[in-house]
Amino acid sequence: MIRYVVVLDDDSLEDASVFQGLSPSMLDMEWALRSISEMPTDIFDFGLPLGARKARRIVGKGWSWTPLAISSFLELRVSPDDPYWVVYSGSATTFGALDDWESHQALPILHISTDDAGRLAPEKARWTHVRDQVRRVAAKLHEHAQQFPVAELRKTLKAWRKPTAGRLDLVAKPHNCTIPNLVTLRALGFSFSGEEPLKSPPGDERPHINAIAESANAVIAEQDTIGLFPALLSHYPRPDRIVIAPSLYAHARQRVRPSAEAPEGLFETIRVIQRQKGYTYSGPGPAMLPTMSPAGRYIMGLRARELNVQTLAVTLRAASTLAATVRLPNGVNLSSELSDFTGHVRGGRSTGGNNKAERVFRNVQNSLRKHTSQALLDVVASSKTGVKLVADAPLEWLPLEDLPLGIALDVSRIPATPGNLMMTQLMRSETLFLRPKAFEEVLVVSSFSPSDPIRNDVRVAMETFTKTAADRLDFRQVTVNSREQFVEAVNSFHGAMMIFDGHGSHERNSGAGFLHIGKEKVDIWELRGTLRPPPVVVLSACDTHSPDRTHATAGAGFLTCGATSVVGTFLPVRSKSAALFAARLSMRAAWYTHAVVHGSKRPILWSEVVGSMLRLDFLSDLIGRLEGKKLLSLQPAMDLRTEINMFVHTRDPDWWAKSKARLIQATGLDADQLARLISKTIAEGDCVRYTHLGNPELLCITDNDVLNAV
Repeated sequence: MIRYVVVLDDDSLEDASVFQGLSPSMLDMEWALRSISEMPTDIFDFGLPLGARKARRIVGKGWSWTPLAISSFLELRVSPDDPYWVVYSGSATTFGALDDWESHQALPILHISTDDAGRLAPEKARWTHVRDQVRRVAAKLHEHAQQFPVAELRKTLKAWRKPTAGRLDLVAKPHNCTIPNLVTLRALGFSFSGEEPLKSPPGDERPHINAIAESANAVIAEQDTIGLFPALLSHYPRPDRIVIAPSLYAHARQRVRPSAEAPEGLFETIRVIQRQKGYTYSGPGPAMLPTMSPAGRYIMGLRARELNVQTLAVTLRAASTLAATVRLPNGVNLSSELSDFTGHVRGGRSTGGNNKAERVFRNVQNSLRKHTSQALLDVVASSKTGVKLVADAPLEWLPLEDLPLGIALDVSRIPATPGNLMMTQLMRSETLFLRPKAFEEVLVVSSFSPSDPIRNDVRVAMETFTKTAADRLDFRQVTVNSREQFVEAVNSFHGAMMIFDGHGSHERNSGAGFLHIGKEKVDIWELRGTLRPPPVVVLSACDTHSPDRTHATAGAGFLTCGATSVVGTFLPVRSKSAALFAARLSMRAAWYTHAVVHGSKRPILWSEVVGSMLRLDFLSDLIGRLEGKKLLSLQPAMDLRTEINMFVHTRDPDWWAKSKARLIQATGLDADQLARLISKTIAEGDCVRYTHLGNPELLCITDNDVLNAV
């Protein structure tokens, strides 16, 4: 592995950029992110044929990079176990500190800096400098340890060549909406038949949409050329689609009151940014004129820098995994219909007879769909290994025919705000391998009061499932009444998965999301550096990642504390349904992963475990409704569940079409009647109220026998 580190100044949270919350020094390091994409991912990368490089990409063998504040960086040491470092700096402060730090290291680093004091300048940095640096480090390692295979490494480096892969029949149209796909292809060595600027006339964004679709389909064409290769037996492909929808802080979306003391054009320019619906800023001339004022140019420039850095970070993720990227327009963030649906659900109104839940949920879907062209939706729908969202809008609800995206495919999300959290999540790349037995004990942290009527729901559900799988699943329940007890319970657990069983809320006035523990409302963000959660956190609580509030959600808080996967909730969930979901997911984690790894002899990603569980939960709700309408009696319903669940268990790509066919056959409903029932089940059920945060695809459940089979 070659480690790329982007060293930043010690910026405070108060200094973060106003619209998205990115470190100011990160905004100054666009050039470093561009440079990384032109460098080798590891010592083998540039010596391999194209087919091997593509195959390695889809299982995540991309760049290992991280942005790091200088104070944190200075605590690190270059060791023989991790010897190849390329470090980027962009200020005199970081340069001086790095220069002193490097003088105390046993092994040299390659330092690329904008400072002109003798280091390698960004415009001169090439992949050959990385090759020469690896040679220097290898010589040092051989001096200290004669057994170091320096001769073999020299042969590997001698085979390095700048990647070349031929010319594609694609005219490159560089823009933030196409850059991830273009760089993904360029990093493999492809060139393009031509290049031209991307422009759309006012009111017609088809040129942008077509450019995104064309570049994404070019990436997909390369994905499709990858056949079966040995590494797939030990590693599973990462999500093959990325959907990005740039967002603003919630407070940055609120209307700003003009002030006579403000610079001319400031507030008008902010309103232009807030009102943007498409890929470009547009409006009548008088409305756009303030953006040309000094204050307007500053604000527009700041937002452009935020979007550039976000795009480049997504680009490194896409190029590292050979994923096709779809950029959606800002209009998906401006759905007034969202508050109608969330208000309906939070109001606790009956969903049984008036069909309002179905109606207002469909309105949200229609609003999202209005801003997502069919060409881009087709790109997303064609995913084979999952979708990664980088967004704040509830894109899991985008309709793919009669199913929401989050049920149709394995979907996880990285929040777009705050920007610094987004960056730390996008840069994560190293796989954590877990055995199925890591899920044999699940921690349940309960925070209900002794008199709460729902306090036993999760315990009863877990006991029911552990009785049927006593050799595979057990749970440890701890009741906590304070922040300190909560931290102690979590930190003392060393398994892979925990469930929080309690109340959650996200207050509109304070802007913060909380978990209710005893008499306290605990902000998980405040526990960073104190709380050590396991890789998987399941929040069986309401409103732990509300899509219509602020970025400061409880779910995102667990990401800041180090969790890899957080199953959170967009909205309130019903206690008994949530308890069953948590227990079923625990059972699936313990039983299904064991069956896949030891039975099918293949690895499984945690993203697949959760994605398939959401599908099973939806199917269970649907069959339950058929029972409630007396269209199925008990035993036929049980048999039907078993049959259609197998379509999900076996990863049948036609699971939904086959399920609908069997439901029609078993009930006698026609297609229209079933479609209406499906729509009501989705809108009124809990399965669309869950969201999967973080990087669950980095959790690979496998065993030594599977890993050693290659």
